[in-house]
This record gives sequence, C-alpha cells and structure tokens, in this order.
Amino acid sequence: MWNKLLLVIKRPLIKSFISLGMLRAASLPLSLVVSVLLARELGPEKFGQYVFVMTVISMLALPVAGGVPALLTREIAVFSHKMQWGLYRGVIRFAHVWVSVFSLIVLAVFLSLSGWLPSESKWQFITLAVFILPFTALAAVRDGALKGLAKPFYSELPKLLIQPALLLIAFLYLLSTNRLSVENLIYSQIIVAFIIFVLFSLAFLKLQPVFTSDTKPEYHTKQWGRALLPFTLLALVSSFNTQISLVLLGVLSTDDQVAAMRVAERGAQFVVLSLTLVNLVVAPYFAKAWRDQNKEQLQHLARQAARGSFSIALPIGLILLFGGQSLLGWVFGDEYALSAYYPMAVLVIGQLFNVFCGSVGYLLSMSGHERDTLKGQLVAVLFSVLLCVWLIPIYGAIGAAIGVAISIVIWNCVLLFFVFKKMGMSYI
Repeated sequence: MWNKLLLVIKRPLIKSFISLGMLRAASLPLSLVVSVLLARELGPEKFGQYVFVMTVISMLALPVAGGVPALLTREIAVFSHKMQWGLYRGVIRFAHVWVSVFSLIVLAVFLSLSGWLPSESKWQFITLAVFILPFTALAAVRDGALKGLAKPFYSELPKLLIQPALLLIAFLYLLSTNRLSVENLIYSQIIVAFIIFVLFSLAFLKLQPVFTSDTKPEYHTKQWGRALLPFTLLALVSSFNTQISLVLLGVLSTDDQVAAMRVAERGAQFVVLSLTLVNLVVAPYFAKAWRDQNKEQLQHLARQAARGSFSIALPIGLILLFGGQSLLGWVFGDEYALSAYYPMAVLVIGQLFNVFCGSVGYLLSMSGHERDTLKGQLVAVLFSVLLCVWLIPIYGAIGAAIGVAISIVIWNCVLLFFVFKKMGMSYI
C-alpha cells in the first residue's frame, strides 16, 4: 500500500517540480534583466530609493494578507481532497472579506498619517505606492487558493513571468521617452499590480473544482480566525526578517547601501531557489499526509526535499562565493562589484544553511504547528533587528547581511528542534 501511495504522490510532485523549474528558469533572466537595468540606469542612490519604497509597501501589505495564502493552501488542500465544497466556498469568502476590510483600513490609516512623514523624496513616494496594496491583497487570495488546489505553476506564473515582463516593458517605455524616474516607476507598479490581480482571478475561476452553484457556503469563522492570526504573524515576521535590513539601511545608512544590499540579495536568491521550488510543490502534500496521520510519508517527503534542494544549491553557492565579485561587476556594473560582493557572500553562507535544513517552516505550518514556526521566527527577528541596529551604522550593507544570515541560522535551528519535539521527526 505504501509503495502504491508513494508512486501516486511522486508523479504529480515530479511533474510540478519540473514545470515550476522551467518557469523559474524562464523568469530568472527576466527578473535579473529588470534589476540590472534599474540598477544601472537609476544609479545607486535612486535605485536605493526605489528599493526602499517598494520594501516598505511589501511590509505594509503583510497585515492585510500576509497569512491568507498559507491558510488557504492548508484548508483548501483538505476541503478539495474530501470534496467538502461548502467549507471550500466558505473559506474563500472569508479570505476575500478579510483582505478587503483590512486593505481599506490600512490604506485609510496610512494616508491619514502621510503628512507626518519626513520631507525626503523617498518617504513621500510611499504615499503614492500605497495604492498597490488592495490589488496585491486580493491577488494573494487567488495565490493561496491555487496552491491549495495543487496548481503551483498557475499560482506562480503571474508573479514570476508576467509581472517582470510587464515591468520590463514599462521600464523600456519610460527609458525611450526620457521619463524614467522613481515616481513613474511606482505608477507602473500600480498598473502592473492591477493586471496581475486580473490574471490571478482568471486563472482561479478557470481551475477551481466544478461543483453545483447552489452549494451553500459553510463557515468555521472562529477556527479560521484563530489559525489566521499565527499565519499572519508568521508571514509578518518572516518577511520582516528578510526586509527589515533594507528598511533599517534606509533609515540608519545611505541609499547606495540599500542598493548594495538589494543586489546582494538578488545574488543570494539563486542559492535558495531550489528550496523555494520544493516548498511550493510539497506544501499541500504535507497537509494531506499530516491529516491522514501518515508520518512515514511525511518524513520521507521532508527528507527528500531537503537533500534534493541542497544538492542543487551547493554548487550555485560555491560559484557565487569564489566568482561573485567578477559576476557582479560584469552584470550590475563596477560600482556594485565591491559594495555588494561581501554582503552577498555572507548571505550565500546563511542561505546554504537554510537549504540544508529543508522545508522546516512549511512542515510545521502545514501540520498545524504554525505557532511553533512563529516562535522560531520571533526569536530570529529579535536577533536580526538587534544585530542590524548595532552593525549597520558601522559596516553598512555588510552589517545588515551579517544580521540577516545569523537570524537565518537561528531560525532553522529553533524550527528543527520543534520538528523533533512536536512531531517526533528527524529527517536531516
């Protein structure tokens, strides 16, 4: 029985992994081209301002929809598997109401406080960029629902391929008409966010299961609300841990150091790419295996995810560590080669440890232990903030990278402990 079940699971896993890998392979050059062109054409100072604004917006979006995708992925994976279409419709409606109400609240609060922002241009740009929030929040509902339906390719297609393609088109238009500026780039981001929301909606309507239109929605509002809080905090803390370095650099250091850190992060992302792909594929299968109390299957999936991801990440990390400075100079320009290499090297080491530990966060969250994941994230964020505040004024982007890398190590160690303690698993 085990062999038959594993064979059934492996086939969609392998197929999804290959399709996502192809999508990532197509999207990475496109995203890299956008980042390179922006970095070169805007210069370190303006590019740093643009990165700072978009980072602040991404953090403002977290209280609105941060936990919704993870909640929908877990619940819809179970409801569709058991054909509980009433609960399926109920949780989707619940998610739409949640993000609609809170996006309006955050938008209203922020706009009412906009007059208190510093007069520097990068702070004033945030008042314009905040209109991206409603579109990204509603798109997050579709994103989580598609992942729960085991359609990770369609949930990632708009973000990975279409969005950078549209941004590249907008950039080329602004450049050709001599209108390239941080403000016009933000206008472009608003338009692109709306288009991505529409595409997410079309994909979800086409791919959702067929059930009778008179199926009455059922609601477990209290249960979903209790689960959404830790999921939202987890998403908030997780993103806060990766983005806080850029925000603190914008506050405590200079715009060119923000730009250096962004370039360093772009390089280090190649290391964690394999784990990102695996997480997108295995998340709903973690949830199903846990609900079926199939611990053997769960541990096997987690072990294979960790080993497979690290076998791909290690050679990429070594290339970046030993040849990264030349690559950065060739791709982004000589002005970024030295300023971004050492932060990137630090981040690469931290991400290699992250990939080695595997899908610990998803393993806990998809099996109902999201509160333990949150505890690990909170500890990591505390260390990250303290280290960044201490090191950024002295070392700039290198100090921020050290703070982020140490927090990544702490986070994974804490989560591995919880996996062993709460789930009785040791898969590394």
